[in-house]
Amino acid sequence: MEELTAALTELEAPFRTLVDDSEWAHASVEGLVLDLGTWWSADARTRLQPQVTFSDAFSEASRHNGGTYVEGYVWTGGLAVAAAWCGLGGAVVYGPRAEAYLGVGLSPHFCRRIQQRNGTAAVLMSKHPRLLPLLRDGLPRGAAVPGGRPGPRSLRT
Repeated sequence: MEELTAALTELEAPFRTLVDDSEWAHASVEGLVLDLGTWWSADARTRLQPQVTFSDAFSEASRHNGGTYVEGYVWTGGLAVAAAWCGLGGAVVYGPRAEAYLGVGLSPHFCRRIQQRNGTAAVLMSKHPRLLPLLRDGLPRGAAVPGGRPGPRSLRT
């Protein structure tokens, strides 16, 4: 978990002035995940794949009662990789094989709205230019849903 946090912090660093000087909510997508993301855990029951598409993770989340579509980063092979998975509580139910999972659970309504507007399967990880207002202003109320364990910046005030 420490490696993933350090890698995302390094990726976010060049954009920190947006938060520090311009009062943006998040410096970058990496910063958003550090700020709002929670840790998720895979176990022996998790259906792990070498790779999982954003659309497959979204579909899988809708098939599970209480399933959550999560976008964020995984730590795999010594790299922070953008990814999506299906979570339930704090567990990864279906997702990519990885050593650590840090992501934001997203509501289905928010996902569909962004996917339709941007024409992408990924919501936050698409890095679409239309996402800049989310970095500047933060996620709208109801976009993020509970799940996972407190993330790296969860205790920050």
